[in-house]
Amino acid sequence: MKQAATGDLVLQEIWRTKDKLSVARGHSIDRLFAEARERQKHSGHRVVNLQRPRKAPANGRAK
Repeated sequence: MKQAATGDLVLQEIWRTKDKLSVARGHSIDRLFAEARERQKHSGHRVVNLQRPRKAPANGRAK
């Protein structure tokens, strides 16, 4: 079968990267997020943010 779209190549690369990350962590999502939280601590930047964004008040002013 012929590769028709460039998107297919991009998806294949994403899947290869995902598989490498998974294998390196023993297919453990817990390890993946533990490592992300550790990187977050050292970088000072949020890596994972599970909070919902706040909605602005109806009058458009912050409290």
